[in-house]
Amino acid sequence: MYNEFMLNYNLKGTGLSITPELRFYLDRKLEGIEKFLQEPSHVDVELEYQEMRHGGHYRAELTIESAGSVYRASEWAEALHPAIDSATNAVFGELRRKKKKR
Repeated sequence: MYNEFMLNYNLKGTGLSITPELRFYLDRKLEGIEKFLQEPSHVDVELEYQEMRHGGHYRAELTIESAGSVYRASEWAEALHPAIDSATNAVFGELRRKKKKR
């Protein structure tokens, strides 16, 4: 698991309940994020279900605040896990690009 001193994250569910399985899945997806961060950071994760005309859609939004910078990704999908995967991949990509520039 990740170092709790480095990463403080809040998880919010809108239109869905946060299950232990969902929390565990998110923990696994955020593993290793501290290698990109230079100081204690804060992460907000919002998971949302929204009923739409063509069926339900899920949104995963991640916002990371670290060292005065903000990294954000928001992705929609027809299922929750793919939305989480897309959002975490996008934010990890931003962090990798920032780390390469340093």
